[in-house]
Amino acid sequence: MSTSGPSGVIHDIGYRRFTGQRRSPGAVAGSLFRTALAHCFGIGRTGKAKIVPWVVTIIMFVPALVLAGIIIQLKRMSLSDRADLFGPLSTYFGYPFWTQLLLTVFVAAQAPVLFARDLRYRTIVLYFARPVSRTTLILVRLAALATAVFAIVAVPLTIWWGVAISSDLPVGQHTKAYLAALAGMAILAVMLAAISAMVSALTTRTGLSVTGVIVTLMITSGMVTALLGIAYENVNETLAFVAAALNPFTAVAALVSGLFDQPTPIELLPRVTTPGWTLFFVVVAAAWVLVPTAILLARTRKAASL
Repeated sequence: MSTSGPSGVIHDIGYRRFTGQRRSPGAVAGSLFRTALAHCFGIGRTGKAKIVPWVVTIIMFVPALVLAGIIIQLKRMSLSDRADLFGPLSTYFGYPFWTQLLLTVFVAAQAPVLFARDLRYRTIVLYFARPVSRTTLILVRLAALATAVFAIVAVPLTIWWGVAISSDLPVGQHTKAYLAALAGMAILAVMLAAISAMVSALTTRTGLSVTGVIVTLMITSGMVTALLGIAYENVNETLAFVAAALNPFTAVAALVSGLFDQPTPIELLPRVTTPGWTLFFVVVAAAWVLVPTAILLARTRKAASL
């Protein structure tokens, strides 16, 4: 009778052996960022996945090109001093403010790709086989989505600014407004990325995620507009500022107004002129980023531990 224990055999079935140098966590994070940023624009995905991001991106150029054309025509007619009369977009941060529906559609369509599918199909755990933490993965994907949102506004906004300073418009004034708008857009991009990512992680299904993001942003926008109207009629600045804090677009518009001494995109929103209210909107902007991000991280940790 044999007393030997069980034995096993490892078969070589032809998988390629790893012979290269193992990459650092920073290199892995960089690779994940580039992949996530490409996915935001449908690169590396199906043809159908490219439709929404590129249609939105192209449409975002239309206002800038129209405004640039107006400035060029006014310059030819020696009427460049009348350029600021053409719409609230001349405040520069009006550009992302008045295109908020397009930005909402963009983040609603792309956030589920980065934050919902891996949670729904439990493939999120595969990423943690690499030398990257849960927090790093989420923050890298948030950074990629925020970068994509920032880019689709910053490029056309730069075209508008470039044409403006090449005309007879005040270079210093327009450059200050342009830089203020870029700073505000960077803050807004992070806020939109965090909110849409949180909603996507909580719903996990693509259709529900898209609907949830759009409803969250557009309902608050409509509610804030109504409250701003009431505050404007009653000359109630406090109500106006509290109402503005309830939506990312109005919150950042007020923040840009206070930090950089810029006009607000709409007459209903008063200009922020005191340090107290400026600090209030700094806290509001931080809350719009930190609270959704904390919920997103908690949701990811829970899903990965199941």
